[in-house]
Amino acid sequence: MSGPRPAIALGYAAFVQLRHRPYEQYARARLGDGEASRRVVEQALRLTELSWAAMLAADPAAFAWRVLGKAVADAAARSPHPGTDSLHRELPARAADAAILHERLGMPACTAAELMGLAEPELQVEIRAARRLLAERRGNATP
Repeated sequence: MSGPRPAIALGYAAFVQLRHRPYEQYARARLGDGEASRRVVEQALRLTELSWAAMLAADPAAFAWRVLGKAVADAAARSPHPGTDSLHRELPARAADAAILHERLGMPACTAAELMGLAEPELQVEIRAARRLLAERRGNATP
């Protein structure tokens, strides 16, 4: 008997196929360690799979991004090399994420926004905020 389960599995598989590589790029940018990044992304994707039905009732991209962000932040807190992710120490999380995806990894704004579950104008606001806050901090750091 074929019920909703195969459709759910197929939808989840497509979701993972589209996001696995950019998620690993993001995690590596924050953690600086390829193996740790792979483990964290696998963990986050397992958690999203367990919550897949609930995610579909909400915004899957935004939900999965929150799960990934928390998993990466937890791994960064346990990391013996905490200096890798300076943006998240200096900026609000969404602004730091937007800057990593768009500025550091060179993703088009539309791609970065979609990964984070944002509309592109929302992402642009976060990028501008990141630039402004970093410029202010640099200005305050100089004598």
